[in-house]
Amino acid sequence: MATRPATTRATTRSANVTRDAEPRQASGLTRLSRAQLHGYAQHYFKAGGATEPEVALVACGEAQAIFKDYARTPGWFGRVIAPVLIWREASALRQLAGIDGVPRVLRQLDRRGLLIEYLPATPWPKARPPDAAYARLQALVAAMHARGVAHCDLRAPSNILVDDQGQPYIVDFVARVRRGAAWNLPWNWLFRQFVAADDSALVKLRVRFAPSLATAADRARLAERGPLERVARAIGEFSRSIVRFFVRSS
Repeated sequence: MATRPATTRATTRSANVTRDAEPRQASGLTRLSRAQLHGYAQHYFKAGGATEPEVALVACGEAQAIFKDYARTPGWFGRVIAPVLIWREASALRQLAGIDGVPRVLRQLDRRGLLIEYLPATPWPKARPPDAAYARLQALVAAMHARGVAHCDLRAPSNILVDDQGQPYIVDFVARVRRGAAWNLPWNWLFRQFVAADDSALVKLRVRFAPSLATAADRARLAERGPLERVARAIGEFSRSIVRFFVRSS
């Protein structure tokens, strides 16, 4: 088995393999055990820890995938919280299946392991994407919201990727909020706040990385820091306090 190195960046795969072919090419990886998947790890984006999964690029021949694994996460977090996080991400990705720009679930090993489609792309801040990519990203987020999922963590630029052709991708759906049933008015109000927070994150992205595309309204919206940003920040702080509690208890 390959040793687990410190976190490294994966190299970009050849663009002549289309994204549509990747799930079929990765089918061999879906039959491997956890130990075998780690044995085929080429790079570790995250080396794992008290509240972090091991996140590896696994490759066997032409087959490549991302393996997110909490099996070695210790204590209460690994036993109680990690399965919830895996369920949250897997359920969101399945709900968004078929949307170009969202990775596909290839296999859920168990309650603590998830194999996801590998996207040959670069984090947005390092990619210098063309102007057209911003419009494509806006359309991708709108499609995601129409399907009933708010990402809730798009202010972290590392969760937004872009490839050499300017195709955007969104990853890491652990913090997602899903639309509720039609009768659940309070929950759907909250969902709309997170939809607005996602949209605000895209405004921030334009202002920060493509100021020529940002409008006066964009800059005014960022300056306001309205109620939806405060709601998102408060929930984020609450989530982090829960994580700290389980780390201390483990």
